[in-house]
Amino acid sequence: MDGYGVKFGVVSGDYEARGSYVVEGDSYYLVLGDAEVFADGAVRREVDNRRREVTVTEVDTASRNILNNPVRAFDFLGSEYTPSLVSEADGRAVVRLTPAAGNDSPAGDVTLTVDTATMRPRSLSYDYDGEQVLVNVLEVAPLAGHVRRFDPKNYEGYEFIDFR
Repeated sequence: MDGYGVKFGVVSGDYEARGSYVVEGDSYYLVLGDAEVFADGAVRREVDNRRREVTVTEVDTASRNILNNPVRAFDFLGSEYTPSLVSEADGRAVVRLTPAAGNDSPAGDVTLTVDTATMRPRSLSYDYDGEQVLVNVLEVAPLAGHVRRFDPKNYEGYEFIDFR
């Protein structure tokens, strides 16, 4: 899909939250709890509404972490990961993605569950820096409209921290 939206749930240790993101080209807008993330393909602005802070960084275009760069969240194959079928039953396939030689991703092995009727992801789990992360994909739908863009007027009075 050229543009799409995803609703998801994240579980990691004692942390559990629901969120959503929309993607259009290299741009995305993500909401998770009190945080918002705006990215235009080059600049990423993470808004912490509780702390009233906006952190500005460059987009990590190589990242496949769904919370860090949802544009590439499900772009695992090619030369960087080797897929192997773990199981297939009841309309779902479980695929293990193992980093290929030279891939130094901190996520290591990724287990992906795919709905075989729609060929869309249902969940993925991975170990990120020693902590298990489970992402349940609740909905994937075509984008209606456009990705919300960052407007600094909406964050007047916030502290801006620029790491570029």
